[in-house]
Amino acid sequence: MSFGQMIATIAAVFFLVLLIALLKKLFGGAGPLPYFSQEFLVTRGEHVFYAALRRALPDHLIICPKVRMCDLIGCSGEGWKAGYGAKISQKHIDFTLADADTTAIALVIELDDRSHQRADRIARDEFVDRAFATAGIPMLRIPAAPAYDVKTLRRQIAELVEDTTLAGSPT
Repeated sequence: MSFGQMIATIAAVFFLVLLIALLKKLFGGAGPLPYFSQEFLVTRGEHVFYAALRRALPDHLIICPKVRMCDLIGCSGEGWKAGYGAKISQKHIDFTLADADTTAIALVIELDDRSHQRADRIARDEFVDRAFATAGIPMLRIPAAPAYDVKTLRRQIAELVEDTTLAGSPT
């Protein structure tokens, strides 16, 4: 074996060992993973609203917290390539109401706290509103508050939820 071949072999072994170490680091290897429980699906403020929403909800609807937009609305292949898919894949909606029997989407609800007054959030909210309007899914925006009136919430939901959109079965 020539000196050049020996150097090439040593370099190949070195890079192979380096590649294995990198792959172990990227995919967990034998060591502990850096994950921990978030404990709750919703924040304390969202939980106050959730409790009121449960009392206001008709029996035929269920509450699904923190659903990704791309699980609620779709986008064509061309739209994904143009970047519209990425815009919905990383965003979630605070609460989604669905038919308890069919899981048909009835209404999406966003709980707007003070952060929604920032310019970047205003632009995000405008996009979200347009996306759901385009998809034909009704949206309800509720200002965050220390407490919520169940009767008012029940009326707001009833105004937006059409029982005819809940008929049928999942596709």
